[in-house]
Amino acid sequence: MVNWWVIWLAIAIVMLIIEAATTGLATLWFAVGALVAMIMDLCGASLTSQIIVMAAVSVVCFVLCMVWIRPKLETLRKKNIQHTNADRLIGREGIVTVPLNAAECKGQVKVDGQIWSAKADTDIAEGVKVTVKAIEGVKLVVEISPNYGG
Repeated sequence: MVNWWVIWLAIAIVMLIIEAATTGLATLWFAVGALVAMIMDLCGASLTSQIIVMAAVSVVCFVLCMVWIRPKLETLRKKNIQHTNADRLIGREGIVTVPLNAAECKGQVKVDGQIWSAKADTDIAEGVKVTVKAIEGVKLVVEISPNYGG
């Protein structure tokens, strides 16, 4: 005689392991369904009713997860994102305050009244006007401004 409760428990454990590895709410509902089916087996329910209830509980858990839990988790994730508005600096002009060394990716520029670490493809002397082309990490990527007449 097969101990179905052991099989349901094994299914639940495997689903929980997969869920822990993916953290995407992908198999959690199957684990809950398998646990309910395991309890039904321990109470003496037939295998057919265990399978039907396992499927029904899994579907209900899936729907609840997609409709109620997942949107709340997404809202929490979005709250933890800190927006810096650093992208607004792209295209702005600044002045080199510490000469930019292309080989060492060192130097500083002042843009909108703030001092930033910066780098450029070529060496750029102090006092030269530059334009911000991109942001890489915490450094501005700059080039000599087309408006620089020096």
